[in-house]
Amino acid sequence: MEKEVLLEVKDLHTSFNVPSGEVRSVNGVSFTLRRGEVLGIVGESGSGKSVTAYSVMQILEKPGRVIGGSIKFKGQELLGLPNKQLQRIRGKNISIIFQDSMSSLNPVWSIGNQLREAVKIHEDSEHKKNRKARIAELKAEIKAKETEFANNPEEKEKTIAPLKQELHDQVNFAQKRALEMLRLVGINEPEKRLKQYPFEHSGGMLQRVMIAMALINEPDLIIADEPTTALDVTIQAQILELLIDLQKRLNVGIIIITHDLGVVAQICHRVNVMYAGRIVETGTVDDIFYNPQHEYTKGLINSIPKAGKRADKLEPIPGNPVDVFTLPSGCSFAPRCKNCMKVCLKKFPKFIQVGDDHYTACFKYLEKLYQEGKIKEEDFDKYIDSCEEGNKAFSRISRLDVEKAYQDYLSKKAENTAKIGDNASSKDEIEAARYQIRDAKLEYRRAKRDFAYAIKERHTGGKERLSIDKNDVHKKIKHHKVEIGTKAPNMSADEFNAYLETLVISTTPVNPNASKEAVQEAKNNLKVARKNYAAQKKVSREEKVKALTEIDAAKEKVAQSKRDLVWFNYIEKKMLSTKKALARIYEKKKGE
Repeated sequence: MEKEVLLEVKDLHTSFNVPSGEVRSVNGVSFTLRRGEVLGIVGESGSGKSVTAYSVMQILEKPGRVIGGSIKFKGQELLGLPNKQLQRIRGKNISIIFQDSMSSLNPVWSIGNQLREAVKIHEDSEHKKNRKARIAELKAEIKAKETEFANNPEEKEKTIAPLKQELHDQVNFAQKRALEMLRLVGINEPEKRLKQYPFEHSGGMLQRVMIAMALINEPDLIIADEPTTALDVTIQAQILELLIDLQKRLNVGIIIITHDLGVVAQICHRVNVMYAGRIVETGTVDDIFYNPQHEYTKGLINSIPKAGKRADKLEPIPGNPVDVFTLPSGCSFAPRCKNCMKVCLKKFPKFIQVGDDHYTACFKYLEKLYQEGKIKEEDFDKYIDSCEEGNKAFSRISRLDVEKAYQDYLSKKAENTAKIGDNASSKDEIEAARYQIRDAKLEYRRAKRDFAYAIKERHTGGKERLSIDKNDVHKKIKHHKVEIGTKAPNMSADEFNAYLETLVISTTPVNPNASKEAVQEAKNNLKVARKNYAAQKKVSREEKVKALTEIDAAKEKVAQSKRDLVWFNYIEKKMLSTKKALARIYEKKKGE
């Protein structure tokens, strides 16, 4: 029988607003987690792993916010819920284990206080009512027994002792639960530990306390954000063994976020590989480790030392993690990929099914299928055409964004005001409606503020400087020279000419239409946009906003056309000199 779906994330987008625009740290992430399953999310620092977890928990710090998608827990949509309703779910149904246990625990509260608080906050009203009624019953029963056996001390003590014990457990139910959890996670002398403070514990002990706190309300889902970071190997093994044991015993779902593939191999059932805010490959542990198809996944696995295989040095992934402010137009991994193709620079690949539960987003895998005859040329071309151009994780804020936020506020105000005044609406529905109005209003104010900052930045900063990433070009040229020097002896003239035809010396796309005429045309369009705005007098707010937006866009186009021309001229010169240099190397190696 198929297990219950605990968490369903679809097309999740999480952004951080900066004065000049919006940075998307999570850019279209989708995955599903079932009960009793352990899902690993791996990737380098900055790939969006922790932001994905915090988005699910709805604990993003400002200016972070979820701007799109769906997060369903056991069928209930979490996005759009007021904070009070989310608090009933966080810590009770979904728990998180943070990577830094020392900073996650309150240093001035004892361990016992913090564990007891987690229990008391999430005690539901029905349980609280029944517990108080039972306490009153026990007190009355003890009083009656004391009167009944007043002349028989031995019988009185024998009868009243279990009642007093039950009364003590009911009054101190949170303390009892805290002791149970500390024993469950393997902490010795739990009574003593409850009275101590975080600084009196080692890193491994604190991590066990964090796990106890996460499990204390018997959640259905646990998110472990790098739970073994900064722990020594022995303690790390104990923590992982504990998580595996608890997962099997309690049948909870676990999402474990890590950059350690050894942890993934030991504990996970399925794996999501993330890079630059996207999932680039997903599959079972065996799929990812024994049949990786994305170039980034291969790079991660190749960077791990292999048991029984001697290597003089590790094989790192070249380059640095991509900057989300300047993502390439195509695949985010293209600047670091040794097998980068021209299509990788233009379009972002969609998921391709490799196996039953194995998907990858890589043009190189598609090319491999085509070369092996597993797909036809028309299927190959159809897939390429279906992929979108552009992969912008950063977008500048515009007047249209401000106008959109304003219109969204007006529509939500009208829609939710009706719900608030409807007598049929429940307390939770009214609370959610008020939250929607307040949130939309704050979003409009934020958009106005950020746009004002952006305009000020453009005025004070003056014209954008024209910068060229020459290091990237030099590295690519060096790579081609070494490659031709190695392959030349076995390469025919036709093969060499074909190599030159597909030569790539920069991962930054070059605009083939860049020219002085294009710059002049952009300047002329700016003049036209200004005249159009000046000609408009009695027009609607929406039309004025559109006209001003056209002026802003025309200004950006002028600056972009200038940058394109400088980059085009530089690449043209470098391409010509590189081809000549490669031809000399080819002839020299052929003549040896």
